[in-house]
Amino acid sequence: MKGLPASTPPAAEQMSLLGDFSTYGSIPSFTNPQVEEPKTQWSSSPTKSGKTFRRSCRICAFVTILLLVACATILLAIARPPRMMTVSRSDNEDILSDHEFSELIRKTTVSNLTDTDRATILRHYAPLVHLHPRDKWRPMDPKEAFERSTVGGAGNRTLSIPEDLWEGNEVREDGSVRARIVGQVVQEGFHGKTYLQYWFFYPVNGCQAFRMGIWTGLKTFVREQSESFVWCPMAYHNGDWEHITIQLDAVWHGGSDPIPPPANVAFSQHSGSEWLPASRVQFTGSHPHVYAALHSHANYGTEGTHKNIDDTFAFVSKLAPILTLGAVQWIQITDVADLTSNLFLYREPKGERFQRFITWATWDEDVYDWTYRAANHGNEEDWALFSGFWGDEVDQSKLLELPLGVTARQQLYSATTTAQKLGALNKFVHAHEVAPKGPRQHKSWYHLDFPA
Repeated sequence: MKGLPASTPPAAEQMSLLGDFSTYGSIPSFTNPQVEEPKTQWSSSPTKSGKTFRRSCRICAFVTILLLVACATILLAIARPPRMMTVSRSDNEDILSDHEFSELIRKTTVSNLTDTDRATILRHYAPLVHLHPRDKWRPMDPKEAFERSTVGGAGNRTLSIPEDLWEGNEVREDGSVRARIVGQVVQEGFHGKTYLQYWFFYPVNGCQAFRMGIWTGLKTFVREQSESFVWCPMAYHNGDWEHITIQLDAVWHGGSDPIPPPANVAFSQHSGSEWLPASRVQFTGSHPHVYAALHSHANYGTEGTHKNIDDTFAFVSKLAPILTLGAVQWIQITDVADLTSNLFLYREPKGERFQRFITWATWDEDVYDWTYRAANHGNEEDWALFSGFWGDEVDQSKLLELPLGVTARQQLYSATTTAQKLGALNKFVHAHEVAPKGPRQHKSWYHLDFPA
């Protein structure tokens, strides 16, 4: 990136850390050796009619393929959405402008809770996060990431995180990971209730996950199955901030006042959030369970493979049965937060392979309390004041072939790259993907995910 230190690797070099994907570009051809048929007196040479028949078959097959490609191209053109600017990802729609930030800082109110009260309640409800064991992109202490990185770019507004930090903190022998998180307490917010908000930092948001329905035989006799896979570099970007918001049942006044029970919990998912009643969320003691999806780290209150609401690939899903001759029935963008999916990756995480979720008990470390600091910048550290981008920009536009083992990988790759050339993926694939900004630059820090 222009203006970055010379030590900062370019985006193309950074993508190489995902693995040597060039090795996946071809599959060995297993061709049976030609066996010469024994000649007989009546078959010593093909007849003229036989040659004509075979030539006609080749022509028909070629014309059929051309017609299929033509139909697919026409349908893609019809389905093509309006061309959009390709500057930043949908998550950044929640980013505040400098003017909005100044206005919200001015309007921020101060609660009557003491430092001890806030530390107590933040620890009391700090979540238990479940991380996918095959996700190589782990969380990290944002303060440590900032202090071990360099700030550069235009206006010194881009944090360049070194390569050795991209995979976050190592998983411990017991299958857990530790990292400090950021939190805030709004003593009396919407509907006269107390709110707690927790923000998690990951140095990298990995490549997008997909799920598709496949048949391995005739529809009449074979049950439809599904398989999941990641596809690089779609959705890949540096720096990833995710959060949850907990709405309590009443206002907490601190001190000896009993802490109210939770009423609802909001889970950040890409450009929005999902509210669930506390009765539908699993708790260990007072700590709510959060399931972070593979690579995207979108948060869910339940284990499972969740369909992403983004409909960018809806048209590819409709064309999939035609382009793959029925092998693929549908394809959708998804968030994998379960251990039962038939999942294909480019490369597995380093270290021991775990057969269960990696656990992150966020209360094991003190929560960084940013409650007052949004209104009073008096004694803040540099990392807490940083309002720029938490990572270098990357190029998502050069799609790689799918991981080995994915059904109809070549056909899906051809169909999707064709759609990309027609501009149908402009909303989803960006040549200049910027990293997100920190918690205070997000509107959800102030509107608390719009509780109902």
